[in-house]
Amino acid sequence: MKVEKKGSTLLKRITGRRTNIVYQNYVLSLIITLKHNDSMKKIIISFLFVLSLIGNSPYAKADTTTEDKVYILSTVWRNVRDNFAFPQHFEHANPDSLYKVFLPKVMNAESEQAFSLLMTEFLAKFGDGHTRFFADTPTATVPIQFIGLDNKVYVKNIGKQFAKKIPIGSQLIKIDGVQLTDFLESNVFPYVAAPNDDWKFRKSLDTFLNGEDGTEVSLEFLTPKNKVEILTFNRMDSQSMDSYEWYTPIDRRAAYVEKLPGNIAYMRMSDFTKPDEVNRVFNDNLPLFREAKGIIFDIRGNRGGTDESWNPTVLDYIAPADKDQNSALIYKCRVANDAFQEYGSQIPQLKDFANETAMEVVRIGGSRFSQTPDSLKIKSPVVVLTNGYTGSAAEDFAITMKNLGLATLVGSHTIGVISHPRYFNLPNGYRYGLSTWAYFNPDGTGIIETGIIPDIEFEYTVDDLINGKDSQLDNAVEFLKSH
Repeated sequence: MKVEKKGSTLLKRITGRRTNIVYQNYVLSLIITLKHNDSMKKIIISFLFVLSLIGNSPYAKADTTTEDKVYILSTVWRNVRDNFAFPQHFEHANPDSLYKVFLPKVMNAESEQAFSLLMTEFLAKFGDGHTRFFADTPTATVPIQFIGLDNKVYVKNIGKQFAKKIPIGSQLIKIDGVQLTDFLESNVFPYVAAPNDDWKFRKSLDTFLNGEDGTEVSLEFLTPKNKVEILTFNRMDSQSMDSYEWYTPIDRRAAYVEKLPGNIAYMRMSDFTKPDEVNRVFNDNLPLFREAKGIIFDIRGNRGGTDESWNPTVLDYIAPADKDQNSALIYKCRVANDAFQEYGSQIPQLKDFANETAMEVVRIGGSRFSQTPDSLKIKSPVVVLTNGYTGSAAEDFAITMKNLGLATLVGSHTIGVISHPRYFNLPNGYRYGLSTWAYFNPDGTGIIETGIIPDIEFEYTVDDLINGKDSQLDNAVEFLKSH
């Protein structure tokens, strides 16, 4: 093939010890693989020509070589192009077009930080919380925990020494003199991998004040009494933050159980990254759950972890023996078929194959039923409390309980980060995640664009925050009492 020969010739012209046969073979494999995509072959050939000219560029300051940068971008691009579980997003984030835009930027990145930010931005374009780039970035921050409510940012918790001046419920207005909305739009949002604008906003509050340890940042607040306060903070590393004295002590338990008035069992499940702890707490309190008149599983703020935190332990004690637990969701992944591609432009039913966006249902293990004896089952009504910080494996729990008719969901809509991700290693210690299975409701509707909508919607408000109330929990309790 002429394309292969041209690519091979250009590769040989690239000087310097950084170019090796493995890298050459990889780039050539891209050219050969894209037999249906002439435009992308031309982009790669053009890249090879440019790279042959710059060789060991004196402007490259990053530890990652130019070849490795291109290898990383090309690897990620091709995997997204072929396997990303939400190809409908390609309508506004076409991987080939983005590759063309990002290739020269990646090649000319003058620092490791600039390169990692570019890769973070590239994957964020595809609008999925699990599809993201992992890189070492500054993690020192200020001793404040924020919450996003009504598209505004409020202080949820703060260092004890600052609480008198900046009380809980104070609204953040400016960062270093820049309006918060402008700061987020230009400095944060482009790098946040999120399926919807609501989660992009909330997720940005995790890292929007991160920087180097000891550096300063000036924050302007509007207190609940409408007084403007400006404070300058020195960023602190994570170890210092772990031992910090907060105004409201932080409960770091993955799970705990309380008995509420009216014989209602309340289980807080704040973290699904510790399945052993969550399952132990659940099993230890089985007698209370069986005797309770109602049960509340509170997964607000639970960003996920593993489904082993609730499946099968919690599920088997609640689901009836005749309820197929695998019927709660439909799983789909990408599928390619060259024969169908050929006729896709002529046959409407094969259009997705022609566009290389076709999906097929993934069958995982057939049906599954609870093996727990009926005499040991929990039979009281169940509520699952959710909010805009409930995600991933916690969403798996919520949607399974809802779609199987095992619980009533109360609260606000969830994040929308519900899929099956795979994680891949890259040169220089970089990693990235890619959603390879998409989850759908049994009726075929999607989930990530809106998150999971509760049966009874009730928002946590600024008034709740300022006055230390929890109207979402109160409504869940009232619901159970009335049922």
